[in-house]
Amino acid sequence: MNKPLLLTTLALAIIVFYFTGAAFSFSILEQTIAATAAFLLFLSAAMRGMYQYFVTTLAAFSVSLSLGCAFLNVKEVTGPFVVNLTLNPWLIIIFSALVAGGAWLWQEKGKSKKRFAAIMLWLFVLNWIILAVNVKFYDDWKMENWLTVPFVIVIYLTHRWFKLSNLSYGLIFLFMMLHIYGSHYTYSDVPFGFWLQDVFDAARNHYDRIVHFSFGLLLAYPIREIIVRISDTKGFWGYWFPVEFVLAFSAIYELMEWGIAVIFGGDLGVAYLGTQGDVWDAQKDMFLAGLGSFIAMSIIALIVWYYRRSDFWREFWESFSVKRKEALGEEALKKMRR
Repeated sequence: MNKPLLLTTLALAIIVFYFTGAAFSFSILEQTIAATAAFLLFLSAAMRGMYQYFVTTLAAFSVSLSLGCAFLNVKEVTGPFVVNLTLNPWLIIIFSALVAGGAWLWQEKGKSKKRFAAIMLWLFVLNWIILAVNVKFYDDWKMENWLTVPFVIVIYLTHRWFKLSNLSYGLIFLFMMLHIYGSHYTYSDVPFGFWLQDVFDAARNHYDRIVHFSFGLLLAYPIREIIVRISDTKGFWGYWFPVEFVLAFSAIYELMEWGIAVIFGGDLGVAYLGTQGDVWDAQKDMFLAGLGSFIAMSIIALIVWYYRRSDFWREFWESFSVKRKEALGEEALKKMRR
């Protein structure tokens, strides 16, 4: 096993140690046991292969968080899917480990990276079902998810004729998980946001800011993959267009939020907007999405430059060359009228 992967596994174990204490109120001994078990599980998966490692870690963390959100502290919940059940933290850990082990075996069964997308889909469906239980504000949950289900269906229906890379599917999964965690509580009431608010003595819950930043950071690469593969865009434009698309999608989403809030109004509209009294909320959300996409594309550009230095600069400067010498506009119209 390479050193970066070992360090990553150790870092994940430290995260498990910290958050089992913060979220589950474990003792030091219980935290140590949980962190050691997680380290051994992730290390074993890593030794079997990169894809086994990814599906195991994503499954373990996502399911444990979902179960914790839905069944750890059941109070002030609404909707038709209210279940008065509180799970023991160790049951959450054990069930999450079983799901992670199942995802690992599923990935390893065919020893093919083609299984990765299917695992991400069913893992997302499982987490979505769990987080549909004991939601805090059911009407807002429905509004937050009115685009989630169609988006997932579109990805599923199109993956056969336009299959993205496993990296893209993994990044999409991470963003969608952040979204459904937020919709479970409403974005302005996510406990992790309150924890950050206390740590940094912030004036508001910034979870929605994190999600908007993650929209750019996590989805810029899948957007780049689509653009490059469809239009054969190269050089500078292959890094710039994803940033443009993220900013455009962010603006469209903010306009849709505004329209929906106006239509429904009242407490529901306020909860859906989640501005928390900030009149510049929409502008800040768009800025953070753009910043996230810029950082993502900068990282990708550095990686490409490192491995293809000569081709990188050649494609970069060639992307500014004029491909069609003839003028368009009225000149093109004249040719069409002839």
